[in-house]
Amino acid sequence: MTKPTTPFPIATWPQLPAAVLRLMIGECLGLLAAGAMQLALAWWISSAGGAAALARYGVFSALAALLVTPLLSPAGDRWPKRRVIRLGKLLLVADALLLALLCQAGVYDLWLLCACGLLSVAAQALLWPAEASILPELVPAAGLPAAIRLRRGAQAVGGLLGPGLAGLVLAGAGLGAAMVLNLLLFTLAALAAWRVGNPGRTAPASARRGWFGEMADGLRAKWQVRLDRWWTLVGALMMLCLLPTTGLLLPLRIQALGLSAAWFGACSAALSVGLLLGVAGLATALIARVGRSRALALAISTIAAAMAGVGCSGQAPVLVALFALIGLGMSVTQLVGQAHRMLAIPEDYRARMSAAHLAVAHLAAALGPALAGALLQQMAVQTVYLLLAAAFAGSGLLLLAVPGLGLFLRQDHEGVRDWYARHYPRAFNRPWPRA
Repeated sequence: MTKPTTPFPIATWPQLPAAVLRLMIGECLGLLAAGAMQLALAWWISSAGGAAALARYGVFSALAALLVTPLLSPAGDRWPKRRVIRLGKLLLVADALLLALLCQAGVYDLWLLCACGLLSVAAQALLWPAEASILPELVPAAGLPAAIRLRRGAQAVGGLLGPGLAGLVLAGAGLGAAMVLNLLLFTLAALAAWRVGNPGRTAPASARRGWFGEMADGLRAKWQVRLDRWWTLVGALMMLCLLPTTGLLLPLRIQALGLSAAWFGACSAALSVGLLLGVAGLATALIARVGRSRALALAISTIAAAMAGVGCSGQAPVLVALFALIGLGMSVTQLVGQAHRMLAIPEDYRARMSAAHLAVAHLAAALGPALAGALLQQMAVQTVYLLLAAAFAGSGLLLLAVPGLGLFLRQDHEGVRDWYARHYPRAFNRPWPRA
């Protein structure tokens, strides 16, 4: 694989290599389209089938993602990642086309929509690990943290603008126009990412096993790397506490305070704005000033305090500020170790181990609303916020206590390359010199 010998200046978008720029524009447009599609689908299903149909669709999508993501995980390590990204983008265009045709024909059938949802889940299961793991192959190690920061910014912009754009089109032109808009956005995302660039790497012969053998190999490596295993599991526990407070519980808290729906939108927007401010430079400045471990501890404490504040405060502007703090803290937790973790994984395991991480995240996302719903049966929404804030703080302490995490985060980017393979050689089915 050919890599630049010196790091490029990657502080601004125009300085990105063309292949990386196309990747990020494609991701931004793809998340813009996905956010718009989710809102349009939720509106369609809830208006035609009611809340029960919407819940069934959500459960089906979560379970499908949990099963399909590991199943398709070998694709990113077995095939060129550019080909995998192209295939994923084309599947999303096909999904959007089918939904637009069904909508234009006036056909509502929940199981047909679930079938389309399965196509979308398969596309994302191909895309997410490939897009995440291709960055270390397109940029030098010194430029990877900044590339990840800009990628997170592109993702935040897409996720922030998508639902708002879909809402405007739904209100002004109706569901059919919103579905056509989604098709157009997914097509533009596919065109932008079509020439992402190919590192030209061929997977080593040792990785050329049967499909299910490779899938099991990636899951086994994820489990046997003790540092990454505990990091992933504790991170999922934190997500289990955090996601309901920014999702299911937020409209209930707004309603309990007698506030209008406009404040619900303001809190959701503040979360994204906080995330954007973090990836725009605040998170990086904090990490540079206090170090990765201390920045992580500070971010966890800030998020937990803000979650508790949402449960205690009854002032709408305070809620908006607290959600901005949560978004800022999330940006720090996301940026502290992502580059290190990606560089630490051997190249031919990156997509599979990323897919295993995503599967655990999907599980946490599916269980989070169920946990919040069970708690709401026993206590008021503000009490649930306080309980989840305490649980988040406790799981954050567990994360900081993960064996070897502090030493790992203190390494520079060259020192951390292939760290997992050097410290856990048995996880990767071939000899590695021990550290």
